[in-house]
Amino acid sequence: MSDQEGGKRPEVDVIIPVYGERSEALAATLSACLNQTFPVSRIFVVDDGSPELVSIPPWTQSSPQISLIRLSRNQGISAARNAAIARSSATLLACVNTEVLPDPDWLATCQNYLAAHPDVGACYTRVVPQWPDRLLTRWRMRFQEPKHEDQSGPVLFAHGHAVLFRKEAVDLVGGYDVRYRRHFEDWDICQRMRKAGWESHYVVLSRCVSIQEDSLKSLAEKQLRDSGWYSPAESSLVRLYLHLSKWTLIRAGRNMLKGRLYFLPVDAALWATTLWIATVRTLRNAEKDTGKNGPLSPSHGSASTHS
Repeated sequence: MSDQEGGKRPEVDVIIPVYGERSEALAATLSACLNQTFPVSRIFVVDDGSPELVSIPPWTQSSPQISLIRLSRNQGISAARNAAIARSSATLLACVNTEVLPDPDWLATCQNYLAAHPDVGACYTRVVPQWPDRLLTRWRMRFQEPKHEDQSGPVLFAHGHAVLFRKEAVDLVGGYDVRYRRHFEDWDICQRMRKAGWESHYVVLSRCVSIQEDSLKSLAEKQLRDSGWYSPAESSLVRLYLHLSKWTLIRAGRNMLKGRLYFLPVDAALWATTLWIATVRTLRNAEKDTGKNGPLSPSHGSASTHS
């Protein structure tokens, strides 16, 4: 019998994966999680092999609630979350991304929803930007973030910005699939949970605030992931050029038809920035391959002309 079925207040652990995000963003996310009206048992901060070691804020270092887990190398968001899941004994797990600030009632709202819906294994709420009037943020919210329903209910999957899971449902499917290193991990785990009998629901009553500082580079990185381009070694640059050019023209056309002319410079700049990043990485990868192979030696070059 679960804590919820037995009438006890369930324990909730929070998992925050980190890979190179701003220290002030991590501090803000930790503060938001600690300020929930529903008490949190433990918070696991997982440093997923960040380029520079992640450090938690000084004001949290004496807290027995907060644990810092360091992975020896970057393994991706799924492996980072799994590392914390393996250490948790709580009934419920809240997976919250850095730069996402749950409202104080977020955890209580989601926990109440799970208590009232025993077949739901995961639930989430809407995410709104802290700076909704910034042009790049408006573009991201329209074209890169999910659209939210007008009422609570079942969805195909719980979007991974901030999700409350039943741990028994997560354990039943073996956690996150580590092959999903950067995205689609939320879709995958919810699909496997659905096959095992657990639904995913959207909850309309609360929200989270995104403090992501949007730039052309950050939007371009997400556009690369959404396009299925991960690295020169595993993705086609030519296919990316064709794919992005096609959808940039389609999106720009729609923006013109609907009078969203202010988005046209973003469309063009993002197309150029995304392809520039991918092209530079491809050229660097080619240089590395050339360096590994080394210059051709005479015995492996053209045939000798000596008689």
